[in-house]
Amino acid sequence: NGPSLMRDNEAREDGPSSRTTLRSSRMTAKYKKEETNPMRNLKKFLALVLAMIMAMSLMVTANAAGNYSDMADVTPQFVEAVDVLSGMQVFQGDEKGFRPGDSITRAEVATIVYRLATGDATGEREKLYSTYGNFADVKPDDWFAGAVGYCANAGYIKGKTPTTFAPYEKVTGYEALAMILRAVGYDKNGEFTGATWETNVASLATQLELVKNINATRYAGTLHAAARRDVVAELLFQSALIPTVTYTPAFGYQTGNISSGVDT
Repeated sequence: NGPSLMRDNEAREDGPSSRTTLRSSRMTAKYKKEETNPMRNLKKFLALVLAMIMAMSLMVTANAAGNYSDMADVTPQFVEAVDVLSGMQVFQGDEKGFRPGDSITRAEVATIVYRLATGDATGEREKLYSTYGNFADVKPDDWFAGAVGYCANAGYIKGKTPTTFAPYEKVTGYEALAMILRAVGYDKNGEFTGATWETNVASLATQLELVKNINATRYAGTLHAAARRDVVAELLFQSALIPTVTYTPAFGYQTGNISSGVDT
């Protein structure tokens, strides 16, 4: 919780100090709006993803191999996902390459989901949320604290226990899917908790065709285990192609339209 915002008519005194206060107030209001309207941010960002997909997919076959030295190691069905998401700075490699066959941690996936949900690909605003979480194993100065705090506060991620997130633990495909599907708007009815959560995630992902490309590879049936980086990239990429949803007890899940990035 931050200080209450000053109304515009209370901040119109002449002088640089007052103008600075007004600018600060408006910036704080902007961040507060982003915090309280995560689904609006996600719809707008996914609309940008879709626009980038249409533009970048035309260049994938010609240019994808030039992005990282190890692009030849990316599973062919996932090349487009890796190329688009890395090009948008949402999911990138390092000096060693993209490392498609490496596993990925829960903290890393939370960070990618944060970037997708907020559009903050550079992490400029992450520190604003570094104290939002309540996990004992996530310290405010951890590099991922802001992303985990934001996603936990928005309900996108759950801990291994009420007080532990296990940030350095390797994420499974189903855990990554659960995070992604919560960001899209699912799990409002608690379907991703309890003994059948993996079955429910798998069923929904199949229904939404998020795993159609994965099922055409040797990684079909492996989402219960630690996921490869290119597999997670494919899951994130496919999630950009499905509409966000809202939930009400009376009507269940209702889909929206993300093609224009405007709430419907």
